[in-house]
Amino acid sequence: AVLEGLGGARIPPLLGDFSLNAANVLTADALLGTGLRRLAPTYDLNAAQIAKLAAGLGPRQAPRVEAVLHQHLPIFHMEHCVFCRFLSSGNDYTDCGHPCERNSVHLRDSTGKDHLVLADMGCRNTVFNAQAQSGIHYVERLAAAGVRQFRVELVDERAAEVGPLLEGYAAVLRGDRSADSLWEWLQSVPDANGNAHGVTAGSLAVHKERSRSKTTMKPTAASMRGRNN
Repeated sequence: AVLEGLGGARIPPLLGDFSLNAANVLTADALLGTGLRRLAPTYDLNAAQIAKLAAGLGPRQAPRVEAVLHQHLPIFHMEHCVFCRFLSSGNDYTDCGHPCERNSVHLRDSTGKDHLVLADMGCRNTVFNAQAQSGIHYVERLAAAGVRQFRVELVDERAAEVGPLLEGYAAVLRGDRSADSLWEWLQSVPDANGNAHGVTAGSLAVHKERSRSKTTMKPTAASMRGRNN
C-alpha cells in the first residue's frame, strides 16, 4: 500500500534499516508487509530480543530479519561541522572548501580511544565509537530463531584488515571457525590510525535480568512515608 501511486515506476529492492525502529513483532511484520526485502531491527534490542522478534515473525518472515553482527555504533550526532570549524577558514559549505572530502578526523577521549567523525551530505557530523561491537557469540541463537541475513559494517578499519575480517565472520557462519577464535582476533584489529581498541558485545549483550523482589528493590519515597506514619 505504501508503494501505490507510483505510476508503475520500476522500484528497486527496498531494505529497512535500524532507523525504522522495529522493536517488536507487530512493527516488524507491518514494515515487511510494505514490500521490504529485509529489515534490520532497532539497535535498542539485544541479541536475545532480536532472536525473539525473528521467532515471533515465523518461518516465512524470520529469514528477512537482518542482524548486524559487527559495527561501530554511532554515539553522537550533531549539526556542528568540526571539519569546517578546524580545517577551513570558511563558515559553511558554500565557502569551507569541503575539507571533509580530503581529511580524516578522530576525536580522542580521555582513555585514548580515537572515535571517527564522518560528515554527511547535509554537513552534519556523526561520531562513531572507536570500539567495535560484535555479536559473533550470538550467531547460533539468531540462526536458531530463523535469522538468515547477517551484516558487517566497517567505518574505520584499514583496507588490509577488511578481507580477513569478512572471511572470519563467514568462517564462523560456515562452522569452520570458532566464535572464540574470531573474538580473540578482533581484539587486535587496528583502526585507521593503527590503534587497536578491542571489541565488545555492546548493545547486543544479553544480561541476566535483575531480581525485582521486595527484598532487593529500594523502597520508594511513598513506602518510606508509610513506615514513618
